[in-house]
Amino acid sequence: MMTTDDFAEHVARVRERFASRLNDKIAASFAALGKMSAGGNDAIETVIAAHRLLHEMYGIAPTLGFNATGKAAGGARTAIREAARAKRAPTPAEIAAFKTELEKLREAAAADLRDFSTGKMSDAS
Repeated sequence: MMTTDDFAEHVARVRERFASRLNDKIAASFAALGKMSAGGNDAIETVIAAHRLLHEMYGIAPTLGFNATGKAAGGARTAIREAARAKRAPTPAEIAAFKTELEKLREAAAADLRDFSTGKMSDAS
């Protein structure tokens, strides 16, 4: 049986892993912009994968204390939600909105990562 201390240690490891991969996940989302703009099957696969990644980030980030990141990931996810659901390439307006939301995500993640690195992270566990 897992004790409270064991659980806290486990959450701390998950939080650390999340923090260490966050910038790479955001960079991958920015990289997806080019493929989405190109249209075709690659764009469709890319928008679905990006939506899934952001949906996961939206769900897990607040649980780990990355509240601003979670909220911003939700905004980016929403920008491409309809394209992902319809399994189509995003429109130019959706791509522009997605880029704007990704900028917000990058800023939110930077703030959350600063708090994490200085020990100011809220303990969501």
